[in-house]
Amino acid sequence: MKMMKYAQILIGILFCLLVQQDIYAQTLYTWKDTTGTIHISQQKPSANQPLIDRRHYAVRLASKPAIETSSSADIGEDAVLTATRQAKLARKHAETSRRMAEDAILEANQVKNETDVFLEPWRNKKQVRKNILLQIESRIQKANQLIAKAEHLIDSANEAEQKAQAAEKEARRTQDKFFEAYREIITN
Repeated sequence: MKMMKYAQILIGILFCLLVQQDIYAQTLYTWKDTTGTIHISQQKPSANQPLIDRRHYAVRLASKPAIETSSSADIGEDAVLTATRQAKLARKHAETSRRMAEDAILEANQVKNETDVFLEPWRNKKQVRKNILLQIESRIQKANQLIAKAEHLIDSANEAEQKAQAAEKEARRTQDKFFEAYREIITN
């Protein structure tokens, strides 16, 4: 009895192996009909049609399943989208920082010019009243504070610009990497 089961299993395996070859193989026939038209098909031509060529192709199985490839492509696409979004946000932040720095520079220049105009009548006088001196000092302090703020904003804008450039470079690198992987998927 045990021998009979093993024999049946062996016959079943051999049958599967023989049938499997037909599943993964493909034969193409090239033949010419009576009108001179060349046909390429998987079916054998009739007996009165001359056979030009017969080729047997074995189907190659992909080394990786298609599901895994498409999911890795989706992951790559998500990485590209994320990197692009981050680059856009970094660029937007850099533009905002640059505008804020420009506004601070304009404000500092305006206050400095107003202070210079206010100081002009008092420059050559040897004695100035105390309340005028206090006004002059407060205007100079305000101008200096605005200049310091503008310098800080310029530094922040430069830093944001560098970060934006780095994010854009990373986005381009991620896109190139994704398209290279995609090209490899297509060619394989």
